[in-house]
Amino acid sequence: MRIGRRSVLEGFAAGSSVTILGTGTILGSGLGSRAFAQAAGPAEASQIDVAKAKAEGKVVLYTSLDTKIVDAVIAPFKEKYGINVEYFRGGASDVASKVLAEADAGRAEVDMVDASDLAALLLMKDRKLLKPFKSDASGAIAANLRDPDGTWITDRLTQAVIQYNTREFGANPPKSWADLGGSPWKGRLVFFSSATGDGAPRIYTLAKHLGWDLVKALAATKPLRVQSPQVLTQVLERGERGAGFLQNDNIAWRSKEQGKPTDYLFPAEGVPTELGACGLLARSSRPHAAALFFEWWMSPQGQAILVEGGKYSSRTDVAPPTGSPPLSKLKLLTLDPVEYKKDRAKILDQMTAIFGGEWGS
Repeated sequence: MRIGRRSVLEGFAAGSSVTILGTGTILGSGLGSRAFAQAAGPAEASQIDVAKAKAEGKVVLYTSLDTKIVDAVIAPFKEKYGINVEYFRGGASDVASKVLAEADAGRAEVDMVDASDLAALLLMKDRKLLKPFKSDASGAIAANLRDPDGTWITDRLTQAVIQYNTREFGANPPKSWADLGGSPWKGRLVFFSSATGDGAPRIYTLAKHLGWDLVKALAATKPLRVQSPQVLTQVLERGERGAGFLQNDNIAWRSKEQGKPTDYLFPAEGVPTELGACGLLARSSRPHAAALFFEWWMSPQGQAILVEGGKYSSRTDVAPPTGSPPLSKLKLLTLDPVEYKKDRAKILDQMTAIFGGEWGS
């Protein structure tokens, strides 16, 4: 079944993802009481019944987060509560498409969703697929990073950086986005964007704040396009390309931490940032187990594990990754998800015109 064209916000798009059934493995502000009363199961953290959660037996998560981080967050939760977590991991478009397709088919299996594209969570809220829930984490997260109705909350911020191979460019690394548009980088750049449009929002953010001419200059170097940030860093580590633009900061951070021949920088003229957010499904058949895992995911302990994987937490009481600057020291370039949702088809047409290839089906 296809639910439209060119948008995760309108339809199902087949993308690269993996499904494995198992335990802890991949599976394929004040809030009004009226809003909470509409949701099944616990409406706030204090109402979670751990005994009921254990009886429900498991949690099913759909996420776009890196599997190494997801596995690390799940392990202590299972050890503490004995509750299995099965998950599906794909790009943000894959995650949203799977939730929407299952909802339309009347066979939703997911209990909790987490995606790096906030617009996807906004659509799920519009479709009334998410339940209002008052998390204990709310007090540690800025009001503009959580839904006033409690249906979603930001869990992480991903900055898009320049990553480069130190063997090739260590003596003369790039210093800005504009540097990458020069002739030394012809045929030496790499970037990621899937055929369903993952990666496009950060390119658009760069264009919106620093101009389309910059994006066109990057495209003029004939960069290699790959399907994911993980593949991008592998290409750089092998020396197949010299630099990658708009790479996930956590992926670049991990490569450097592992001693690979790479480094990265946050350009001073601005760094696109993307909000990753999570929410609970309104029709979950395991509401107490889902809410318990949600609270673990958003707790200082859960978020500290996320930070250990190189991600910036949305919590004000959790420090940034080791060796990383605080967000207050970076010039963050943001995107209005509502605006992007409205103009997405036109934006993807621009990407096709500039870079070629498929940018959404």
